[in-house]
Amino acid sequence: MGTVTYPDAVVINYISNNFIPLQINVQNGSDLPGKYRVFWTPTILILDSAGNEYYRFNGFLPPDEFIPQLEFGLGKMFLEKQNYKAASIQLKSVVDKYPTCDIAAETQYWLGVSEYKIAHNVDALLNAWRKLRKDYPNSIWAKKVSYVKE
Repeated sequence: MGTVTYPDAVVINYISNNFIPLQINVQNGSDLPGKYRVFWTPTILILDSAGNEYYRFNGFLPPDEFIPQLEFGLGKMFLEKQNYKAASIQLKSVVDKYPTCDIAAETQYWLGVSEYKIAHNVDALLNAWRKLRKDYPNSIWAKKVSYVKE
């Protein structure tokens, strides 16, 4: 990550505008790896200002997959904090900007959930999940909604 992804100008810009980055050497005796259950590197955590974890992913990703993961992480944080409108906007942005990235199917799933949570609109949820089945038919996320009728 240190030679490909982190030095990428788009990654630097995105992280600078949306996060307070912290890189920790897990072998330096810090208690943070234990606190956050880091057992493999790199481990990327999305935390709020109180240090509460909302999303994580592990391992190398190239810039074109790394940024969608970060953006998805923000959407999941909004969703878990029950800011459903912000979650919906963030998750829709990920699906719209990165429809072929590896996180897109999961993003479409949670977009449906956030849309439902805004107004308890079952049609919004089902439409999002139908789109998930149509656009990502071979994903595990499509299987999770396979019971939804066309």
